[in-house]
Parts: sequence; structure tokens; C-alpha cells
Amino acid sequence: MQSRTETLEIGSSAPSFSLSAANCEGTFTLGGFLEHGPLILEVLRGTWCPNCVKRMAQFESRKAEIEAAGAQVAFLAAEKRDGVWKPGKFLEKHPASWPFLLDEDRAVTKEYGLHNALALDAWNIAHPATLLIDRGGVIRYLYRGDNQTDRAPLDEVLKAAEKFRS
Repeated sequence: MQSRTETLEIGSSAPSFSLSAANCEGTFTLGGFLEHGPLILEVLRGTWCPNCVKRMAQFESRKAEIEAAGAQVAFLAAEKRDGVWKPGKFLEKHPASWPFLLDEDRAVTKEYGLHNALALDAWNIAHPATLLIDRGGVIRYLYRGDNQTDRAPLDEVLKAAEKFRS
């Protein structure tokens, strides 16, 4: 686990983004999310990754607690809408309560310092990570996994979300 990325650390301003989602209409921006409270940005490898699917289910099982903490969630994956894995079709069968943002050109993943160009278990995808961004756009919690199974403990994430509730 690392509490920083190649470009960001706790206390950094989160780079803005504007992305579409695989599971809902519209364009989603960091600023738009932050108008409603802190954002838990959960960076995933993709809908094809069994560990990421498990992680999404963990968030779903804690939905009431996340909402009680005043936070919102967005999943982010460096995955193409019309790529081999068809994230929209997966999400039709396995709905997510929160937007599943598609970073199709990897620009956001790279700006956040989470692009994993090549590793034993990765090629041109994201490092798994969890960021809590407060309403002012400041990163208050950051956990970058060292591998595909290394994820932030949800109790820790929820505690941070409660602390920075708007």
C-alpha cells in the first residue's frame, strides 16, 4: 500500500475530470460530484477483473453506511465502452448504485498518477486505488494498492469520509 501516487499525495488538489459512465447517462465532472459532498473515487482495473467486481460488491454492501457518512462514490476504470469486455453489458447484469466512469483514453488515470503501463499482471490499466476528495477538491485519503488484490479497508475509508463530511 502507498499513500501517494506518481503525481498526488494526501493534501494535493485532485485534478478535475469530465467523463461518461457505462451505467448511466450524462457527463460526470469532479466539480459536479463535489457540489453534493465528499467523493470516494474507487479506481478499478475494469469490469473484467474478478477482484474489481468483488470490490464493487463490497461497496454495494456498505451503501447505507456510505450515505450516512455523507459521501458519494464513483468507480473509475481505464476501460473502453466498446472494447472487448463491454462494461455496459456487464453492468446491466450486475448493476452498480454509483456511476462507473470510463477513462477510455487513460488521461485521468495518468493525471492521477495511477496508470499501470506494464506489470506482471497488468497492461495499460489502472493501479487499484481509493481516494477521498473533500468538497474543496483536496485529497484527504489516498490508498494505492501494490497489486490487484491490495485494496483500502472500507472501515478506514468510511472513517475518513465521516471526518470530512460536508
